[in-house]
Amino acid sequence: MDKETLKYILTDFHEKPLPKAFTRKVELPLDLKKVVTVVGIRRSGKTYLLYLTMQRLMDRGLDKKNIIYLNFEDDRLFPVKLSEMDLILRAYHELYPDRLKEQKILFLDEIQQIPGWEKYIRRIYDTESVQIYLTGSSSRNVSRDISTTLRGRAIHYEVFPLSFGEYLDFKGIEIKHYSTETEARMLHALDEYLQWGGFPEVVMEKDKPLKLKILQEYADLILYKDLIEQYGIKNQYLLKYLLKHFMTNPSSLASVNKLYNNLKSQGVSLSKSSLYEYIEYLLDAYILFSTSKYSPSLRVQTQNPSKYYIVDTGLTLVFTPNRGRDLGKKLENAIYLHLRTQPDIHDIFYYKNRFEVDFFYGEADRHYLVNASYSVQGVDTAKREVSGLENVKNLHPEALEALVLNDWNPDLIPATTKVIPAWQFLLFGFK
Repeated sequence: MDKETLKYILTDFHEKPLPKAFTRKVELPLDLKKVVTVVGIRRSGKTYLLYLTMQRLMDRGLDKKNIIYLNFEDDRLFPVKLSEMDLILRAYHELYPDRLKEQKILFLDEIQQIPGWEKYIRRIYDTESVQIYLTGSSSRNVSRDISTTLRGRAIHYEVFPLSFGEYLDFKGIEIKHYSTETEARMLHALDEYLQWGGFPEVVMEKDKPLKLKILQEYADLILYKDLIEQYGIKNQYLLKYLLKHFMTNPSSLASVNKLYNNLKSQGVSLSKSSLYEYIEYLLDAYILFSTSKYSPSLRVQTQNPSKYYIVDTGLTLVFTPNRGRDLGKKLENAIYLHLRTQPDIHDIFYYKNRFEVDFFYGEADRHYLVNASYSVQGVDTAKREVSGLENVKNLHPEALEALVLNDWNPDLIPATTKVIPAWQFLLFGFK
């Protein structure tokens, strides 16, 4: 990275209009006296969230030339060393010497590309008149490093692919209550959402073969940029195996012991510690999420298999040719992501003793039990879903319970069992 290149990049940014960006559910603060970090998987919309924030600042009267924006995945900047980071403000001040004492708003995208970046951020936070926004694709690393270095001077926001509500906004679908036409559109939209996922670029693309190519590109980027390069992965076969396993089995229990034995039976050389470590990499990079079995005992939670969810159901298409496969699992995955992104929801578990419930979670001072199913048209399926709820409800009478279904035969569901249409739950929760 050199100063002259930085001047060209900054000038280009100041002269060109900001790209058009759709409003997201996450909104970054404008006046917070902290470093704002935005973390999440790549292509989920972090950069466009920065553009939205810049536009809001400009709408309040901020001159665009007081904004410094750099994306560290810009090839013109490669390679970037920590010792060169001071060139950013030097280049800016040489371009605009009259703004030396004015406050600058610094937006640094994909900051994890620079080893030791947190030291630079701490220093300019303490010594310069700057407000700082950062994004990173390796979430836990970014959050951990900034939290350790800044010690309470930072606040973190998470960005995911589009929620179902955001998906409808992107598609221009208006929600009208008590409308048969709206409900039909919601059902169709939900099928597409579960099929193709919520990455903004994929949602906006109409050509299905091109949608699939975009998802394949994302999968490659995630594998090589966010995993192999970021963590210096040696055993690439193991990583690819795990990525394919979880992408083709969303919303499923996984035992490390079982995975270990399966791999050993294939002649793969590995240790259990490596297996745990690689799963942690997937969790760190916001590719994978996990829930534990509900129990008051932490020991019971840790000794039982975790249930794993993936960041976007569209990615399953890259790893399996059957596009209609496991819509029930994809619906459960979408419900997990909905719960995971609600600020008031906490402690999301699955429940499994003699009976099973997909979700047991808390919100404020209430607990909720939810079973999710794409279709309930048979007696056996209805009995399984209902009896699980009823029996766990007997053990936790204070909890509110519901079935979240996409398609069902009302004659098979008791009148005492609350049913929430899946599209409605993904928009409004239990309301």
